[in-house]
Amino acid sequence: MIENSGVHNLLLASDLSSRCDRATDRAAQLAQAWKAKLLVVHAIDPAYAVRYAKMSQELPSWRRPEDYRTVAARRLSMHLASDKIDAEVYVAEGMPHEIVLEAARRENSDLVITGLGRDEALARIQLGSTLDKLLQELPVPLMIVRHRVRGPYRHVVIATDFSPASRPALETAIHWFGDAQLTLFHAYAGAGLGGDALASDAWKTIASNQCDSFLAEMALEPSVAQRLHRVIERGHPEVLLCDYVSHKEIDLVVLGTHGRSGFLKTMIGSTAENLLHLLECDTMVVRGR
Repeated sequence: MIENSGVHNLLLASDLSSRCDRATDRAAQLAQAWKAKLLVVHAIDPAYAVRYAKMSQELPSWRRPEDYRTVAARRLSMHLASDKIDAEVYVAEGMPHEIVLEAARRENSDLVITGLGRDEALARIQLGSTLDKLLQELPVPLMIVRHRVRGPYRHVVIATDFSPASRPALETAIHWFGDAQLTLFHAYAGAGLGGDALASDAWKTIASNQCDSFLAEMALEPSVAQRLHRVIERGHPEVLLCDYVSHKEIDLVVLGTHGRSGFLKTMIGSTAENLLHLLECDTMVVRGR
């Protein structure tokens, strides 16, 4: 594992549910590997806090429970201690995305990590809304964890449309996961998906030349450029990427935002849920400059 990844502060956003357990394990693995500080943030829904306080007031003084912030902080601390995870805990009342954004800015977080449960429809909707807001406003990369942790990431795919805005995604993947197998993935539609073999070869050549120019402008170290595997295929980006992830058992997909077309437009669209529902592996979204 690369010792100097450039990551000093990690933030784990947890809702205290089981779906964040895998995100907790991944955050701990990355914090240990990168020797980074880990902050665990939990936001208390204001509506729930009001109901909790009202319920407490209706009980006799000797039966009133502790403040919910204290209860939540203790639960998080106990969970982290039982897993031997060295981390700080921050609990605050407010909208989840606002609490996470405020904490990430205050702590100068380099990466925000959270989880997502596939089989919990209501949770997906609620967390999807939070992720949507984080994707729009968070200035640092956002990692969504789905897989169980079996060690460092082994195979990382960087999906790109070769736009300048997609460069930070590749740069970040190289700096943070340079010991993993790295694959640069690009899918193109050309002038529709039909046409003869000659036209198909022409579009393939154009895409390959775009890839060469994209990498040349980034001025990668020769050793990195040589071992960077390229996958350039004609077809619908979301279909091809999902199939590749499943077929190759990819651990992590890294994407950028604000690209001109292709993955960055098709996959993310107007909501983060589109991306999260399509990809079955861990995902990291990196904001373009």
